[in-house]
Amino acid sequence: MTRPHWLPAAAAIAALGCSAALSVAQAADFRMLSSWDQNYPMRKLLVEPFVKSVNAASKGSVNIRLSGPETVPPFEQLQPTGSGAFHFLFTHGAYHFGTSPIATAVEAISGGLEEWRKAGVKQELDKHYNQFGVTLIGLAVSTPGSGYNILLRQPVKPTGDLAGYKVRGTPTYGGVFKMLGASPVVLPPGEIYTSLEKGLVDGAAWPTFGMTNYRWNEVAKYLLRPAFGTTTQLVFAHKATWDRIGEADRKIVLAEITKLEDAYTKAFDKVMQDEEAELKSKGVTVVQMGDAQKAKLGQAWSEGLWELTGQKNAKDTTALRKFAVSKGLSK
Repeated sequence: MTRPHWLPAAAAIAALGCSAALSVAQAADFRMLSSWDQNYPMRKLLVEPFVKSVNAASKGSVNIRLSGPETVPPFEQLQPTGSGAFHFLFTHGAYHFGTSPIATAVEAISGGLEEWRKAGVKQELDKHYNQFGVTLIGLAVSTPGSGYNILLRQPVKPTGDLAGYKVRGTPTYGGVFKMLGASPVVLPPGEIYTSLEKGLVDGAAWPTFGMTNYRWNEVAKYLLRPAFGTTTQLVFAHKATWDRIGEADRKIVLAEITKLEDAYTKAFDKVMQDEEAELKSKGVTVVQMGDAQKAKLGQAWSEGLWELTGQKNAKDTTALRKFAVSKGLSK
């Protein structure tokens, strides 16, 4: 088996991390990974302010240093966080689907941030992720039905679907792709521009913001509407380190996490609207899927997620769905 290229450095960091975890009361440096680079809007709007605020509010007792996918690739970040090589992780469930699909499955649940808080969705996910050496301390939720969209090189088919198109997307999008007749292609963000430019893919599915930062509008000129789904952003902590952080510092981190969650929901609609306006100004045309496809979109998203994650982990997916049903957040 090929050893991940980040492993030697992570081993050295882990040694330092364990030392830091044992001496947090005396002030410590904490390392935080982001699955996205600085082109991703929510890194600038959420994570960088979070790091700055925690460092300032704790007066140096919690000093977080942020690094991104240039340090550890997005699809490989959960394991080094669970081992203590890194202490915090800002990510999305699709990036560790191979380890656990449950943070992907949660996006099949209806409702927004307040409904999820009242139901205890974060706590339910946290119990699952403890087995991987992490604790879920942050769960940001977008406005329902506005999480994702598809940028295309060609207009939508006259039939209102994407039959025969190859579209980049993580497994998250499977149900929507199937309903639209598109074939999924899994690519990391850094390869999307070239793949669109060369016609290796006909489109790319992505959250409803951030596409202009990657300049995909230069090689894909059609934005498919409506948007769909709920998108989440997760903040994990290395559990052993988190358990050793002093109560006062833990309160500071959690207070800033709450601000991060609130800011995500409040900012999401504006960021989405600004993104669409900028895309239009750069020559992108908004196109609509067919009425028949629109009518099936919400169900295709949710049922696709439940089916996909159930294939990976039937027991825990079923448990999460039963939990959501019991809280009135799923059917």
